[in-house]
Amino acid sequence: MSKNRVVQLEVIQDWIDTYGDHNYVDYKRRAIAFVERYYTKDSSSTEERFAVYLLHGSIYCRIVNCRHNAGIYKHVECEWEDESKTFIELVKHKKQFWLDWKEATVKYIDNDYKQSFRPTIDRINEHLNYNFDNIQVLTNAENASKATRKPHYVFKVFDSVDPDKSQSFCRYETKKEALKSIGLPQSHSDTGRFYQVEDSLYLIQSEDVTWGRRKLEDYETTEDLNYSGWLPVKATSVGNGKVKTVYQQFAFEQMAIILKKPIEE
Repeated sequence: MSKNRVVQLEVIQDWIDTYGDHNYVDYKRRAIAFVERYYTKDSSSTEERFAVYLLHGSIYCRIVNCRHNAGIYKHVECEWEDESKTFIELVKHKKQFWLDWKEATVKYIDNDYKQSFRPTIDRINEHLNYNFDNIQVLTNAENASKATRKPHYVFKVFDSVDPDKSQSFCRYETKKEALKSIGLPQSHSDTGRFYQVEDSLYLIQSEDVTWGRRKLEDYETTEDLNYSGWLPVKATSVGNGKVKTVYQQFAFEQMAIILKKPIEE
């Protein structure tokens, strides 16, 4: 990656006066230095200079995150090594991408730098690496929406009221539909933990995890991977039409249910 270049304090102050204070840490200062070298104020607009700064920094982050091989970037490779050289090649060979990025940057600025409008580098096919043939421009909001639109499975692993309905599952086109089916307003999927809704326990998994294309450890989580909960073991009548549910405490580790494809006849 590019060597660190010193940016004078008056240049940083000029950027703050023009674009606001965006926490100009080291890699962002290198992006500013790159802009100052290649894009003068006389030859480019204010919006374009900021677009260069954003894309240079985003390329750097993809390189570093993939190199660390952790969280959502685990097992994801990046075919780029230097953010400055990559930027120059990208602008040269991916002209539509660069036009889309500049357009998204203008909207980001026009909306007072709200993070939901910030442009990001998105992989078109998430099973492939970061390279020029597999990227598109999405805003942060579009990227988040893309994640929730992925097919999800809901597994009912236990039903204390009707045990015969335990160990069933259903596929949904989106995470939102999967959560709605069991009455959860919002929750994380692929955590490897059970979610209790009334007298039933559920697992919520993406299609990638359910079919074994990705493992749970590929997903970044701040939660402890050892869980405890209360298992509804039976429901007994206490009179007057009331029912009492008896619970048993239990502990379990992060888990996933992997479906096997049926044998073709």
